[in-house]
Amino acid sequence: MQSIKLNEAIMYCFGTPLFKARIRDHAPMNAELAKFLQKERSLDPEKHMSAVGGWQGSKELFQQDHLALNRLKGHVTKAVIAVTSTYFGQPLDPAKCTVTGEMWGNIIPNGGYTKLHNHSKSHWSGVYYIDVSKMDENRSPENGCIEFVDPRSFPTAFHHPKFSMLPGMTVKPEDGLMVLFPGWLNHYVHPYYGPAERISIAFNMMIRVDE
Repeated sequence: MQSIKLNEAIMYCFGTPLFKARIRDHAPMNAELAKFLQKERSLDPEKHMSAVGGWQGSKELFQQDHLALNRLKGHVTKAVIAVTSTYFGQPLDPAKCTVTGEMWGNIIPNGGYTKLHNHSKSHWSGVYYIDVSKMDENRSPENGCIEFVDPRSFPTAFHHPKFSMLPGMTVKPEDGLMVLFPGWLNHYVHPYYGPAERISIAFNMMIRVDE
């Protein structure tokens, strides 16, 4: 969808979709996911990738058979189909959709963060927050937030004394929150400060729709 009509005179053009959903009754699933990722780290503690000061695990989680992972994969698959359908303005038959991809765990200690990057080889990327509630409330409002950078060059250079276009958008993490966005969208994670490690799962997804 190239534009969304707001009224007869105004259209919203070239919008970037951002999907947010909070999974209900997530606590038991999150507890199992946290134990799973902590065990995975104990077996292979040296993976880092784009995380600074933290750990990122194997990208094979989407192929693994695990009760809590399977539940999360179901939510991710439904979200990918829903946001694709909404973005292109037509319903999709889930039976004709095949969603594939990669999924990996992130465990970030106090002071850890993620550098600016994107996942341009995927249709959709996202993150699911497992345990992020123990944050230092005395630090900055951006503590541990994911920030998306406006892909357009004009807003970052536009200045007006009474009007401004912010160059980025931040999303505050919450336990049970899933965020989905286009893989090409640049983003990073602000430094996390808190008494406990921050645990999440990230993913890159591709979708195929059969005729």
